[in-house]
Amino acid sequence: MNSKVCLILCTSLLLLAGCSKSSIDARKTGAPRANSATSKNVVTQLTDKDVFGNEATLAISEEDIQDALAGEPFSVPLHSQVILVQSGSKAPETQMQQEMSKYYQIATFAGIPDRPKSASCNKSGAESGSENMNYMQALRYIAAKGRQKAIIVYWDTLQSGKYDPVTKTTVWSDYRNGSLADATTLRYLVRVAVTDVATGEWAVWSPVNYEYSLLPALNGQTPATEQQLAQLKQKTYAAVAKDIANRFK
Repeated sequence: MNSKVCLILCTSLLLLAGCSKSSIDARKTGAPRANSATSKNVVTQLTDKDVFGNEATLAISEEDIQDALAGEPFSVPLHSQVILVQSGSKAPETQMQQEMSKYYQIATFAGIPDRPKSASCNKSGAESGSENMNYMQALRYIAAKGRQKAIIVYWDTLQSGKYDPVTKTTVWSDYRNGSLADATTLRYLVRVAVTDVATGEWAVWSPVNYEYSLLPALNGQTPATEQQLAQLKQKTYAAVAKDIANRFK
């Protein structure tokens, strides 16, 4: 057998070994892969599919709804260990961590999904399209290892409002580091999803948001928007943390 044939055989064996069945603990020891979204400074938000799987796209029957209603509600007792995740952020904001720490023992995790490789191996050894598409499944595994009770994910959106004198209503738009010169009101929208680690049961809702009226500029000076934003966040996060604790205690 010449050296060229030997090299081909060795390469084939290595490829087959890469597609052999392995446990999660074995697979996670591989070299980390770069996240193409974050490497380009693009913030990647968690989608509903990342958190809830494909339940939102399934054909839901009336029986499915009744089965869900008959299920036992899960609880997250006060001072339980939980994982806190802010969508689109490597770690939840400090203000939210402080408010949640009043009710739970929190650990934080990134809210930027690590998209899988374009191809991987399935149980039969053949290549499949992807692996761990459901980000929540991976988070539940991590939480189970850490003996955390629940995973709390939240999405937050800052909006600025401008009063329309014609319709006499406030027109809202997402604030994206633009100017607040024409804005008269701010509001901080938060959506929360709580997932039970043991069962995978989840609940999602949006707590009541608070609106903050901006002070008009004086003598051509810009209003203290940074201070106003901080106060709005603090008030919103305090209400959200309290709401979670009351709902699941």
